[in-house]
Amino acid sequence: MKQAATQKIYIIDNEPEICWMVKNVLSEKGFDVHTAFSGERGLEMAESVQPDLILLDLQLPDIEGLEMLQRIKERFNKLPVIILSAVDAVNVAVRAMKMGAYDYLSKPLNVNKLCVTLGNALKTSRLINEVDNLKRQITDQASSPLVWSCPQMQKVMGIVNNIAPYDVAVLIRGESGTGKELIAQHIHSHSSRSGRPMISVDCGALPETLVESELFGYERGAFTGANKDKPGRFESAQGGTLFLDEIGNLPLNTQVKLLRVLEERRFQRLGSRREIDIDVRLITAVNTDLETAMQTGMFREDLFHRLNEFAVYMPPLRKRSEEIDLLAGHFLDLFNRQFNRSIKGFSPEALWLMRRYSWPGNVRELINVIKRAAVLTAGDTIESACFPPEILEQTAEKEESITTVYSEPRRVIQPLRKVCQEATRKIEHEAISRALEQTRWNKVKTARLLKINYKTLFNKIKELGI
Repeated sequence: MKQAATQKIYIIDNEPEICWMVKNVLSEKGFDVHTAFSGERGLEMAESVQPDLILLDLQLPDIEGLEMLQRIKERFNKLPVIILSAVDAVNVAVRAMKMGAYDYLSKPLNVNKLCVTLGNALKTSRLINEVDNLKRQITDQASSPLVWSCPQMQKVMGIVNNIAPYDVAVLIRGESGTGKELIAQHIHSHSSRSGRPMISVDCGALPETLVESELFGYERGAFTGANKDKPGRFESAQGGTLFLDEIGNLPLNTQVKLLRVLEERRFQRLGSRREIDIDVRLITAVNTDLETAMQTGMFREDLFHRLNEFAVYMPPLRKRSEEIDLLAGHFLDLFNRQFNRSIKGFSPEALWLMRRYSWPGNVRELINVIKRAAVLTAGDTIESACFPPEILEQTAEKEESITTVYSEPRRVIQPLRKVCQEATRKIEHEAISRALEQTRWNKVKTARLLKINYKTLFNKIKELGI
């Protein structure tokens, strides 16, 4: 049973003689074998060793055997565990199997039976992982809107495919809804870590008081309500990829801790003094101006340079208008399968409206519009009547402005409020654009020049489409 690829076996047993005997037998068969004589030491080493299988004795000096099994399965859910015990108790064996143990072997050990059981466990584990990977690939192929044809996206994907195999930090920048998480998933699935988990965290959705416990976990009793140990997202992503979305929302004190973790490659859970080594690739994403955040002291410059080893810029959908037809057709195929529909396509007017719309919500908004239309459409073609009002109104305004420029002016009397709003928008657009040019797009200086606060300026830039 010589191994083609070295697999790591971890023995946790308080009898050194047993560990020595099993280690010799398995080492001769090509396994990389590690040992520990206590539960705490076993858990600590398992974090760094990342074994393919654990042989666990139930008679440990510090942690009761079934509790040890539970803690292993909480941290490494799919890791096969074979129980070793000098006590041949049926009820204990049944409880262990219910808790997720692969098998139960009584001492003294039969070496041949141990090798056969171990080989079967590894084979089963490998098949489970292969099935999970295939499911993930099928899901990605069926649902991923990572479709492109325009030169901007071809350039982006060229960079992404080049950096995916290398274990470097990546910062993905772009507006909300442009597909930053899909790019992160693509990088992970094309890296050497693809067989390990990718864990995603939306930093913008976490309350400030929970950020650290979510990222780094906590020990039982660390704070009120911490009734049991809880691993954080870094631990869950061991060996794989951790994706931190909206990284600009991290509180400053968490930024300090994250920087230290990235530099030292280890961390402590809240309420614990034990350090845990990490082996995680970090990918982050942001839809805000981190340079301005650094100038205002809201984001640490040293952390920025740690995260920004490679930067990927996702262009907004309004700058990829030539891809609208391709993306719309792709999403329509997905919703045809999901809703068991057979819609053939879009009417010429519907395509024209989609091409002219500015898509402030980017690809995410396009997905929602196609989904809505696929539900509302009664025939086999999506008509413009199935689109939400904002698409119809915005394209109508554009058409009216074009008609005004290229044809005889029409005497249309509009409400005074609308006239004033349009005039105000034009004046604001011109004033902000000139101020930005004067300050070379330094938004802090621009806000001071216009005597408005930074948040108001940021919202105006977004609202006016500058």
